[in-house]
Amino acid sequence: MAAQPVRAPHVTKRYIADAWVAAIALGFAMVASVFRASTLTDPERDVFESINHLSNVISGPVQAIMLFGVFAAIPVTAIVAMIFRRFRLAAVLAAAGCLAYALAKVAKPIVDAGRPLAVLPNTDVIVRGAVAQGLGYPSGHSAVSAALALAALPYLNGRYRWLILLVPLVVGFARIYVGAHLPLDVVGGWAIGVGSAFIVHLIAGRPPLTRPVDPAQVEAEQDPLPASS
Repeated sequence: MAAQPVRAPHVTKRYIADAWVAAIALGFAMVASVFRASTLTDPERDVFESINHLSNVISGPVQAIMLFGVFAAIPVTAIVAMIFRRFRLAAVLAAAGCLAYALAKVAKPIVDAGRPLAVLPNTDVIVRGAVAQGLGYPSGHSAVSAALALAALPYLNGRYRWLILLVPLVVGFARIYVGAHLPLDVVGGWAIGVGSAFIVHLIAGRPPLTRPVDPAQVEAEQDPLPASS
């Protein structure tokens, strides 16, 4: 009797911990919104001015990286994943990015917090590029970039894959630097992005964060294993 081929262990799983991460992140965003809707604190003003008043020398590179937070970054990153035949990753990127974008849009009128030009004296705000319109909390750019980075992270290999988390950090920094958001707007956006990514991971399953996996095996697995810790 011919020996049966040994099947590789299933790598795509649903993790119960992802539900906790999503809940904590979205809960943090809600708490931050309460503080943002109240009086602007001196520490937040100081952080804003320390970043917003930095030299114009870094304006070009910072604003270029900021594009990773626009809505168009969602289909662009998904298309890039599909070009490399990473179809599961493409779907996860699209779902997480769209969810973060939608949650940020819904939260803005609920919190009803103004942007820096509406909250601070105009002389204290340096605006770089076009004046941002609409409400401030949360930062949609920060939400989208964090969602895309955390959605992609489990699917990446290599010792430097964690560097992808620098992208939302720089995007959030950039939104303060160009005068579009206050620090709590950015922190709230990051939290929404993290929550969105892990909601999608909880539904779709994901590879482990602690070790690299074979992309071909991930693509071949149609259904993730049930939730585990």
